[in-house]
Amino acid sequence: MRRIQASCSLVLIIAAAPLAFAEDGDHYGDRMVGGAVKGSSVATVSLVGFAGGQFRALNSEGDSPVPVSSFETPQFYSIGKNTTANPTQEDILEAAWYEVVNPQGHFVHMIIRSREGKQFVPLGTTIDGFTVQAFSYELGGDGNGIDWRDWVTHVGVKELVTFYSTDGGTSVYSDPTIHDPFGGGHWNGIDVMHWGLEVPGSGVNWLQVSYKIDVVPAPGTLAGLTLAGGILSRRRRR
Repeated sequence: MRRIQASCSLVLIIAAAPLAFAEDGDHYGDRMVGGAVKGSSVATVSLVGFAGGQFRALNSEGDSPVPVSSFETPQFYSIGKNTTANPTQEDILEAAWYEVVNPQGHFVHMIIRSREGKQFVPLGTTIDGFTVQAFSYELGGDGNGIDWRDWVTHVGVKELVTFYSTDGGTSVYSDPTIHDPFGGGHWNGIDVMHWGLEVPGSGVNWLQVSYKIDVVPAPGTLAGLTLAGGILSRRRRR
């Protein structure tokens, strides 16, 4: 699979497309009004490997609950140890995910990283007696995905990009952008499609999955309708 290589810092990379993060000192916290994710949402995250003809959990805790956090203060939660026969290559895997609304679009980002910077899947890793041929991620693999707010009627994923790093996210490369990965249907906050794939021994110790989403009704539209409704209500009372 063709990779897109980048060598600048993560901050510079994700300030540009496709992640399109904040510019000119703006803060995400200032833009989260109307966010589509419930503040109490908890989605499960796992690292999975393709072995013996199927995907199997590579993190010791399997589908692990991870509460939503924010870009400014991401909260990483342990999802267990990686699978390796060599104790010197063992590490705790951690995950975080959050929502970003900015002028470039509406995004959900999910990150998996190793606590001490060791690679996720060393070459020759086996699970249940089968050699791991490739590895990926799952979001909501046990059915517990992202919870959307009650006013949300439809969430579509316009683009999906998987980023990888061998130095904890300082420099990254990516798979090609996947457009409309779920065929225009409503995204239920679950992703077990394994769009992003890497191979054992690649040295990857950090990955980020970025979903660019469309929310109906759009947060700005909802705010406008609420304001208009309030104005009309006050007029009627006069």
